[in-house]
Amino acid sequence: MAQRRRVALRLLLWLVVTGALTLALALGLGHRLLDRLQGGRVLPGVAIQGVAVGGLAPAEARAALEARLGDFIATPITFAYDGRTWSPQTASLGVSIALDAAVAEAYQLGRQGSLLQRGLDSLRTWREGRALPLRIVVDQQRLQAYLLELGRDFDQAPADAAVQIVAGQVVTSSARTGQQLLIDETLADVNAALVTLAPQTITLRTRRLQPAVADVADAEQRLRALLDQPLTLIVGEQRWSWNAEQMGELVAFTREPRADGPGERVVPVLDRNRLETALQSLAEASDLQPVEPRVRFRDGAVEIVEPGRDGLEVEVTQAVDLLAQKPWDNQDTVELPVTVLQPSIRPDTLAGLGLIELVAEGRSSFRNSAPYRIQNIQAGAARIDGALIAPAAEFSFNATVGAIDERNGFTKGYAIIDGRTQLEWGGGVCQVSTTVFRASFYAGLPITERNQHSFRISWYEELGEPPGLDAAIFTGPGGYDLRFVNDTGNWLLMQTEVDLQKQILTVRLYGTRPQREIVQLPVEIANRVPAPTAPRYVNDPTLPAGTVRQTDTARGGFDATVGRIVRQGDRIIYQDRFFSRYQPWPDIFVRGTGR
Repeated sequence: MAQRRRVALRLLLWLVVTGALTLALALGLGHRLLDRLQGGRVLPGVAIQGVAVGGLAPAEARAALEARLGDFIATPITFAYDGRTWSPQTASLGVSIALDAAVAEAYQLGRQGSLLQRGLDSLRTWREGRALPLRIVVDQQRLQAYLLELGRDFDQAPADAAVQIVAGQVVTSSARTGQQLLIDETLADVNAALVTLAPQTITLRTRRLQPAVADVADAEQRLRALLDQPLTLIVGEQRWSWNAEQMGELVAFTREPRADGPGERVVPVLDRNRLETALQSLAEASDLQPVEPRVRFRDGAVEIVEPGRDGLEVEVTQAVDLLAQKPWDNQDTVELPVTVLQPSIRPDTLAGLGLIELVAEGRSSFRNSAPYRIQNIQAGAARIDGALIAPAAEFSFNATVGAIDERNGFTKGYAIIDGRTQLEWGGGVCQVSTTVFRASFYAGLPITERNQHSFRISWYEELGEPPGLDAAIFTGPGGYDLRFVNDTGNWLLMQTEVDLQKQILTVRLYGTRPQREIVQLPVEIANRVPAPTAPRYVNDPTLPAGTVRQTDTARGGFDATVGRIVRQGDRIIYQDRFFSRYQPWPDIFVRGTGR
């Protein structure tokens, strides 16, 4: 019995093995036969991404895929926004489609593994068919880079409404809404569309960017009210007006949150620093300083003969506080806060000025001067008469005399300029500056500026003064001055006297005479040059033809040095010298050429 079972099992095993071998042989032979029949083509029943490629050679299969997916392969995505479109190529988006890999995979079906495995795969493919996917690869960094580049063309920053002042006029510009491409949201839409392997149009994901300042209507209204009429500033009896352009230069703009909604509003203000600068300039340019009274030394005492005037000092900080608010309150006239400045010299301070005696005087002759010279000498003397010089202060002749014009009592006279006679202002004023120079010289005061005359003037020496003790001034551009410092420790009073009968001008300095001695050194003359022998004729159309008169007498040229020693006891305080170079001068005749 056992023997029979063993035989039966062996027989069964032989049948199974023989059957399997027969089946494998049949499948192998069938696969070979099918492969031979296909002739290097994809097995029937195979499709890639819905495209049937069975029975096609690999090149044909690829062409079939390209024909079906050509539009997607060329332009997978079209971006659209507000009537504009962008159609990038696949490579620009970083997209690659694995066509060759899909075709290769389709071709390898039934051609891999053992003979049995290949036979089984071929049989299953023939019976059931095979659908293969088409893989797509997206370089996310490249895709994001494209969207970022697109954003540069697409993005637009919002523009705030603006207001400014140009030449006193209010100029405004409207706000503009901005836009921004939302990269991440658009990127997600692109990735979802690419999976379909069909061309897609994607509307760009965006957001609107609202300006911080939507309108400036309130600021514009406020500015127009400010600039509508000039602002008048009052200091005492003086007034200044700032026009729209000047006011506009003082305006600055700030921002603050809107109380009636989101965003900000522009607020025009008067800039405190600019206000301070403008007010400071106004105060400095204005004649607001106190005017010292005119005093006179008479009968051994000093008295006020013409009262002074209080000055006003603008309180700039308080004025800034005031002006920062007043013009916005529709006030076109503002009285600025001031501090009253009293003159230094008042009846209660007069005794402490030290004006107790004559310190020094200077004298000069104006004998035979023309009437216009005498008038100018009188006008110049009047302008400096009663001038007070504070201790340690520097006296300026030009500043004290002021403008050489008709308003201050001066007149024009004929002078020889550039070879011809012509009218000029102030001929004779140098007589006054020369006399002041002599008073300061003999007072021993430090002289900080003195200028010589170009030619020797004989009448300056008629009272016995040596040549070189003169001082020329010129108040025009590039002019020169006469200056000295009051180093006496007390006030000095300058008084003048014009003696028309003797034709002598005297300038006296009153104060407290310092304990020092002034020694005048002998004049030094050098480098004499003879006077020209040939006369000089100057035509004057204001005189009748044939009229000839001499106006100047020939004189030689030379260098003159005048010096002094200022000492206190045996100690020399200082020693100075004043140099003059006088040019030679011919006889000059004026010749009439008129009718």
